[in-house]
Amino acid sequence: MEKLLQFFQNLGQRFQELTPTNKAVALGLLALILGSVMAMSLWLQEPDYQLLYANLSEEDASAIYEQLQTQNVKPQLSNNGRTIHVPSNQVHELRLKLAGQGLPKGHEVGLELFEDMPLGMTEFIQKLNFQRALQGELARTITSLDVVDMARVHLVIPKEDVFIKEQQKGKASVTLKLRAGRSLSESQVQGIIHLVSSSVEGVDPKNVALLDFKGNILSGAQGMEDGAILTATNYKHQRRVEQQLEKSLIRMLEDALGTDKVIARVTAELNFDKVEKTEEIFDPDSQVVRSEQASTESVTGAVPPGGAPGVQSLLPGADSQAGEGLGEPAKRNQEKTTFNYEINKVVKHTLQPTGSVRKLSVAVLVDGVMEGEPPAYRARTPEEMAKLEQIVKSAVGYDEKRGDTIQLQNVEFDRSQEKQRAEQLAQEELIDKGLMAGKYLFIAIIVLFFLFRVIRPLVNWVTTSVEVVEDDAHLPSPEELEAAEEEKRLARMNQQNLEVRKAVADFVDNDPKFAAGVLRKWMRERT
Repeated sequence: MEKLLQFFQNLGQRFQELTPTNKAVALGLLALILGSVMAMSLWLQEPDYQLLYANLSEEDASAIYEQLQTQNVKPQLSNNGRTIHVPSNQVHELRLKLAGQGLPKGHEVGLELFEDMPLGMTEFIQKLNFQRALQGELARTITSLDVVDMARVHLVIPKEDVFIKEQQKGKASVTLKLRAGRSLSESQVQGIIHLVSSSVEGVDPKNVALLDFKGNILSGAQGMEDGAILTATNYKHQRRVEQQLEKSLIRMLEDALGTDKVIARVTAELNFDKVEKTEEIFDPDSQVVRSEQASTESVTGAVPPGGAPGVQSLLPGADSQAGEGLGEPAKRNQEKTTFNYEINKVVKHTLQPTGSVRKLSVAVLVDGVMEGEPPAYRARTPEEMAKLEQIVKSAVGYDEKRGDTIQLQNVEFDRSQEKQRAEQLAQEELIDKGLMAGKYLFIAIIVLFFLFRVIRPLVNWVTTSVEVVEDDAHLPSPEELEAAEEEKRLARMNQQNLEVRKAVADFVDNDPKFAAGVLRKWMRERT
């Protein structure tokens, strides 16, 4: 500590001994050093900027920029001010703060439309503003989903009618712009439809149409032909079956052969015919007696006189006919048995599900093996290909009766693009590392330059040119310093005079004649 104090005392004394010009140069050099150090420190501490929001509307960009200015955040603007970048260590914090303030609001207006309502607004304008506000709030809610980038909602709210039978139902249409590489699941589609129908009175879920920005129907489409909707649904189911088979096949083969060594494509022919069948089957061999009826009639002896009561007995000749049978024996026996049988009957009502697999066509390409040093391509043996074919058949559920086809080929995959991409990435990574290393190397050179060219000579100059000042030494006053400077100036003048005299004496000794000529010339000039 004492040496450090002595160093600064010597430095101050040495600075006081400098001329005004040298003092100005020293101060300028010190300012240059400090400025360079501060510039390098600011350069090193410059924050890394990351994206906060992109493709904002002008209103949202202006509001967010003002909020960032109030929070002492310096944003970077691009894309005509619609894209905002902020320091990477503040991205998440700023998003939370801005979300708490309702920013960004998006392109749609919401219920804030009613904050400043002028007097004298007509009922039509009020209903129109309510519809606009409701559409905007629904669009904001749908946009808050992770997969949705932007949403627009259009509502058709019917007028109220005093007659219930003539009351019309409301309708809604939603247009979605999904984020890159994202898609909506069936549950998310139904959730959006349920959200819209539950938020708007009189809108049935079947009256909500959901489309993407490319015009593809995601759900709804009341009023379209049933065949078109059914065809789209069938195609979606067919693609889902094909993709599921492809993924399972590729995943299984890659686990055995390696990543990016299998390409599989599956074409599924599905049966979408709706079949409903009812059958009644009777079994004659399984008869069962349901009921039995037996009757017995027996008559013994002659027929009694008389006839049957009625008109027949009163006709002429009836008595003679009846009398002819008197005295003849009458004997009659009659037995009658009736059996009722129940036949076993089976009723079958069959409803076959749609979407069953009718035929599969599978094509699989398998890469070979790289062996040796340097690596060389080797095709797979027929035994390996036969085993792989059996695995593929088992994986997809191969059925020869359906006419399924399996094509398995061993080809050498083209890896040139992958190698080029890998080389490009390696080159970019090398450039980034080189720039980073150059940055730190430049800083190191600057630091070493100041150490060896400025700091080190300065330290040597202070420590070697000035005697160490004792602690109890009396510092000279300005008058004493001025007198000392005057003494030094006179001493320098005396030294110069002595040097001149010595030079003249040497000149006279070396060339007396020339010196005598010079003196005579000076004497003539005086006279």
